[in-house]
Amino acid sequence: MSGQTRVFASGVLSSVLLAAGIVAGCSAVEHRPPESSEAEKRSAQAEIAAYPKSLSGQRALTRDEARDHLSAVYTHVEPSAVDVCRHVDENTVCAWVVHYSEELAFNAVAVDGNQVVVFHGIIAATESDDELAFILAHELGHHIADHLDEARGSRNAGMLAAAAAMAALGRSTGCSTTACLEGLQQASQASMQLGAEIGQRVFSVEQEEEADFLAAHILYRAGYDLDVAREMLLKIGTKSDKGESSFLSTHPSGPERLAGFDKTIALVREDGDGLPGEELLAQDRSQASGEADEASQAGEDADAPFDPEDCRIYLPEENLCIR
Repeated sequence: MSGQTRVFASGVLSSVLLAAGIVAGCSAVEHRPPESSEAEKRSAQAEIAAYPKSLSGQRALTRDEARDHLSAVYTHVEPSAVDVCRHVDENTVCAWVVHYSEELAFNAVAVDGNQVVVFHGIIAATESDDELAFILAHELGHHIADHLDEARGSRNAGMLAAAAAMAALGRSTGCSTTACLEGLQQASQASMQLGAEIGQRVFSVEQEEEADFLAAHILYRAGYDLDVAREMLLKIGTKSDKGESSFLSTHPSGPERLAGFDKTIALVREDGDGLPGEELLAQDRSQASGEADEASQAGEDADAPFDPEDCRIYLPEENLCIR
């Protein structure tokens, strides 16, 4: 490796972190709970440490039982989610398609096409409708706040910022030889990938907090018990071995998340209408049918031939490929 190439390699990380971080930092979420104090985080940490349950404890559910439970809870959650979606007014489509996966992963994901995939493992880890409703409402919150489009925008911005940083670095070092230019090209490709990851992740903690914030409003409006729903955050918190979220982490730490959710519960109950903000907007569900058709378009696209290995998530029971 030439001296100039080594300069590029050593300068990539700091340049990319600065450029991608600044660009990604230009966007912000709309709805978040007030900042929790250190005392509140310590209290949440102590509660998590003393919590006797964890996600490892699962109910014995058949595939049909899990699917039926998911369907019943979603049917109850959906109208309130539509109300919150129309009130927030960040996504033009307030209708979703929820899929069940028989995989045992403790996970649920929001994916393109206003779709949500909930895995068997996370359903079996819930002990109440309230907990499962929280899982669903959290993923719907990502769609309601348009986080998927925001993540794509941040990723592209991070790549462009990283490329610009590398070009400036190349000019400042006077790179002109063939070996140096080849090294610059390789470093640029690596830095763009890193910039994309930073751009996509830098606000992911805030987006997770916003999804929790919206989920609490959805649950309150649907009549679920928020104190019971927060049990899921305690279970998730027992899986976390960190006290604070880091720059590149994708979720708030357990104590941060629990303390923030408690702040949100207080706000929701004080407000009383289950809608974010101060004004109660008139709800209009007249477009629900058309929006549902638009949301289900992704399911129709699944009829096209595909290789399961190319799918981000493949649901064999539905022969559905989610890319």
